[in-house]
Amino acid sequence: MELHTFIDSFPPHLRMRMRQIIADSHGVSEVTVRAWANGTRKHPCQLNSIEKTESVTGGKVTRYDLRPDVFGKFKSNKAD
Repeated sequence: MELHTFIDSFPPHLRMRMRQIIADSHGVSEVTVRAWANGTRKHPCQLNSIEKTESVTGGKVTRYDLRPDVFGKFKSNKAD
């Protein structure tokens, strides 16, 4: 799931709070997380940053979603 989709899955009044939770885990501003989510800035590609976001989102947003340019696109083992 992409980061913006994860954040948008919350009711409007909780979206800013979720961005702030992610921001606090990284030591950045909520505005920075908003930029990651809307694609104007790339999420850091360092593994510790990726793992923080994966953890905060409960694994719903993965490294493959955050940085497919670094980690590649996740390929499911399921036959389509």
